[in-house]
Amino acid sequence: MIKTIACAAAAMLIALTATAQDRYTPIAPIPLGDTLLTLPTSHIPSEGTWEVKFTHRFNQSIDQGSGSDRIHTLFGLDSNADVALGLSYAPHPDLQFSFMRSNALDDIELAAKYIVVQQAAAIPFALAVRGGADWRTEQNLKDRTSFFAQVIISRQLGTRAEIFALPTFVTNAGRAVSGTSSQALFAHATNVPVGIAVMVRPALSIVGELIPKNRDLPSSTKGDFGWALGLKRAIGGHYFEIMLTNSNSTMADQYVTTTYQGAGLDRGDLHLGFNIERRFGRR
Repeated sequence: MIKTIACAAAAMLIALTATAQDRYTPIAPIPLGDTLLTLPTSHIPSEGTWEVKFTHRFNQSIDQGSGSDRIHTLFGLDSNADVALGLSYAPHPDLQFSFMRSNALDDIELAAKYIVVQQAAAIPFALAVRGGADWRTEQNLKDRTSFFAQVIISRQLGTRAEIFALPTFVTNAGRAVSGTSSQALFAHATNVPVGIAVMVRPALSIVGELIPKNRDLPSSTKGDFGWALGLKRAIGGHYFEIMLTNSNSTMADQYVTTTYQGAGLDRGDLHLGFNIERRFGRR
């Protein structure tokens, strides 16, 4: 009898322990990769995974010029573009280092992202922190270096949707043109970009981003909010994204004020863009 009671108690303890562990087991994430379209997510790949990233933003707005002009330039597809190349590595299940270089101001970014907590049955959100530095190497620039810090908060809603908020702080942000040179518009700037992803089919998601207008912009600087809307397709170790956006920014020091090229954004601009990402290793 005593043995029976002891076995039953042990079985109950094991079941309770397994249940408690399940409540803290991370939920299966939506296949978004470590970025939405431009904004970073609270996801990183598996330990030991390398990732190569290529971003492309056409400079000409689709609605720029007359009808014949738009046809002549293939609705902006024949225009110049802001492009960036990146490389990242995850040496630990919760840590990722990244490098990216953009031809916009010849910007070089080094960053690290750490997953503090992942969403689970007992934890209603995911939390990551990201920080790093940018070095703008183009000629005739002042205030070439920026440092940034971000908190990435996300909540997955069921199995098909996820929302994001990214409180962001950047030093030497924005650009103000003076003659033939430019300098930082702000000694430091803050913003809270937000994003959403909705999976409409397995591995196919609609993604949206919104970057509020910086409230400290001078009244003489025309600047609307930044936005992007696109489709993301995950295929094996690849992520393919195509988008419409009014901003060609790709890095934190660029999008936090929406004035990284010395002029504000127009919410009505329609720039085509795309990203290609390829993972190598465990994924």
